[in-house]
Amino acid sequence: MYGPLCTEFYDASKPSAPAEELDVYHTILDKNETILEAMCGSGRLLIPLLQNGYRIDGIDVSADMLQSCQTRAAHLGFDPNLIKSSLEDAQLNRQYDTVIIAIGSFQLFYPRAQAFTALEALKRLIKPNGRLILDTFVPWTFLNESVDVFTEEREVTIGENHVIKMFGEDKPNKEEQYYFETNTYTKIVDGRVVATEKEQMNICWYYRYELELILERHGFRDIVSRPVDFSDSKRTFFISSL
Repeated sequence: MYGPLCTEFYDASKPSAPAEELDVYHTILDKNETILEAMCGSGRLLIPLLQNGYRIDGIDVSADMLQSCQTRAAHLGFDPNLIKSSLEDAQLNRQYDTVIIAIGSFQLFYPRAQAFTALEALKRLIKPNGRLILDTFVPWTFLNESVDVFTEEREVTIGENHVIKMFGEDKPNKEEQYYFETNTYTKIVDGRVVATEKEQMNICWYYRYELELILERHGFRDIVSRPVDFSDSKRTFFISSL
């Protein structure tokens, strides 16, 4: 998951969190606090928060994503502290005031037992009375349509005569609340295929009260759910304390 072609495609298609998403974080975060973005990827959110004066580190399991984040941040004059590790195995020598998991990344933990393990790991990374912010979504399109397989084709142009095409298939399991996603990336330079890459993942979804109960079960409190209707998606931010 999240190899070099995926990273290159992701950086070209989602280089930075949009202003409307950053505005939400500006209302939640404090520039005096220490922040960790878990599952930070290539810095889509982390880098603009750095640019806005927040003290933020990142952790991710993908070496390709972290290398891209480091390189892109360096071009802007930043040298963020980035840790390569899964959340479950993270052994950090510090705790943070706030931990963020953005744009539905928490939903990549599958089966759900892995999500529960991740929440226990997150507790070790958060200071007493610190906060966890989860940005989540429900795939309403899958739920409202009676289609077994959803497909998507996209492409990005990177420089002259350099294209990456992505073909995706999503197979929802409505009863178990997850969908199986397969993405195939094809890199074309001067009309020739020079590389391909396939990734597969299961993506869960959680309804509001379900996730609130899960957070409570794992010791989080003062849970606030904040629905946000972005221009391209509807998401819910769950803000909780330890």
